[in-house]
Amino acid sequence: MFSLEKRAIFLSLAGSQAHGTARDGSDVDLRGVCIAQLEVRVSLFSNFEQLEGPPPAELAAIVASRLQAHPTARHGLSVKSECVIFDIAKFVGLCANANPNALEILFADERDWLIETPTWRQLHCERYKFLTKKVQQTFLGYAMAQLKKIKTHRAWLLNPPKAKPMREEFGLPGIGATLSRDDQNRIEQSIAEKIRSFRIDDIEMPSSTRIAIQERLTAFCGEVLATSNEELDERTRAVATRALSLPVDVVQTLNAEKRYRAAMAQWDSYQLWKSQRNPARAKLERDHGYDTKHAMHLIRLMRMGLEVLEHGDLLVRRPDAEELKAIRDGYMTFDELSTAATSLQARMEKAAADSNLLSDVDRNQVDELAIRLMLDATE
Repeated sequence: MFSLEKRAIFLSLAGSQAHGTARDGSDVDLRGVCIAQLEVRVSLFSNFEQLEGPPPAELAAIVASRLQAHPTARHGLSVKSECVIFDIAKFVGLCANANPNALEILFADERDWLIETPTWRQLHCERYKFLTKKVQQTFLGYAMAQLKKIKTHRAWLLNPPKAKPMREEFGLPGIGATLSRDDQNRIEQSIAEKIRSFRIDDIEMPSSTRIAIQERLTAFCGEVLATSNEELDERTRAVATRALSLPVDVVQTLNAEKRYRAAMAQWDSYQLWKSQRNPARAKLERDHGYDTKHAMHLIRLMRMGLEVLEHGDLLVRRPDAEELKAIRDGYMTFDELSTAATSLQARMEKAAADSNLLSDVDRNQVDELAIRLMLDATE
């Protein structure tokens, strides 16, 4: 491993410290970018993409005084410090794909910068070239992941699983299986390949265009069949199994095994969640009926994506920080949160349609920028 403190071109606060939503007990998240030396970059065995974990001691020493002077971060140093540092190639690639975490580093408020270099300034000056309509998909995708967690945890709170699923409940023998695991995997692979053949994944086109078309096809099929996305997946699977001419008893067994494995996965997830819950967050969930910290991130992500689409800028240090903190403290009921999320999603879709942003980055331009920065660092 090379010396990160010598190769780092940027380091900044991230998370709640950067959003302006930190409070007593908030830890310190650091995010940065480095340029690995040429020997590491071309090595067959020592390649580097990112570092995750506690800040390296030498790097922590360099930024210690700035952290102590920061109005909120200094209080979190005694809690925990975590660090993620990307190699510039990985970082620029993530930014080009509108990754929310990477874009938050690129657009971090300068008051939260801890290390900066002329190389970073060059990249930072080009930051607006990375804002595209893709943010509608990526920020919304991250937000929907938060909403899925909220709904899953809420279901466990309101109606916790009472017992481990048993095979007999799904019409399966208690010991052994009617199909071997190898046979199950082989048939499931055939079904998956047939389902993929229904899609447009293999058609040559920009990924953002493919995602947009796929979303419209899914919406179209859902409306035609008057069914939800989950039911649509089940119907697609049924069509695929019929296309493969699988025997009825085999299909029934496969579906029963699939439902049993899904139930077991849910049970295992519930047990893990119950054993690893943060006490403070568990109290918030009990008091308000859902995970309010996930709710805060959900609203923040959707608002940030909307601001990019409407105004062409990414505001990491949040002007709505006080409201976000109130949401984390249970300001919204679950129904109000659901309504707000639905409204923001509709606004994001409209804003993407009306936006003057490009659909994708100019890949040649981005590639040239990354190469120039890497070459300058090796001179």
